[in-house]
Amino acid sequence: MPTHRRMTPEQRRAQLLDVGEAIFEDCRFEELSMDEIAGRAGVTRALLYHYYTSKADYFAAIWERAHEHLGAAPDPSTAGTVREWVEEQLAEYLDFYTVHPHLVLIANRSSVAADPAVREPVSNHFRMMGQVLLDAAGCTGAARPIAEVAFDGWIALVRETTLAALVGQAITPAENLALALAALDATVGRYADLTSPAAASTTRAVARRAVVLRASRAARAGAESPA
Repeated sequence: MPTHRRMTPEQRRAQLLDVGEAIFEDCRFEELSMDEIAGRAGVTRALLYHYYTSKADYFAAIWERAHEHLGAAPDPSTAGTVREWVEEQLAEYLDFYTVHPHLVLIANRSSVAADPAVREPVSNHFRMMGQVLLDAAGCTGAARPIAEVAFDGWIALVRETTLAALVGQAITPAENLALALAALDATVGRYADLTSPAAASTTRAVARRAVVLRASRAARAGAESPA
């Protein structure tokens, strides 16, 4: 049986996620078993299942951690306009996809692509980003719900065009960025003034976003105990 040294729950979780990210680099998600993952991590199958209830849950934790450095988006008021802030955030996301292509493909083109464990953490992340954007643009009243739907549709479009650039190389990264910004203007920009400086209420929106992200991570870590 594999042996493991005693770690705190956070140390063990980090170790398991490091191993998983390395394993999934070859995109063998469908064939990979939890037994093989446990063996590569040097832990028992029971211990792996103590932390992650399924392979989908395990990958979801890896995918969520990969997004963590994107969770601390600066206050839009630090940018010249709302659109310039969105462009900065978008460029960072596109760079992230380029650095983590194996994770992106699993999250979007595998059997777990529609699994709530995989989709929800990232969907929540983008949902809060949309709220920050619309708050920054001062979008209220009847236009607000339409703009929220437009933003959700825009995110879906960006995901698909980015996969086209990343996998099929049908377009270049620069073309993808230009296409995404043009789509933003044509959708969200119809209902929110993206050319205006960020509204003062943005700081509260950023704070709400941080709270949601912390709550998501805490909920996942809450079931852990020393191992």
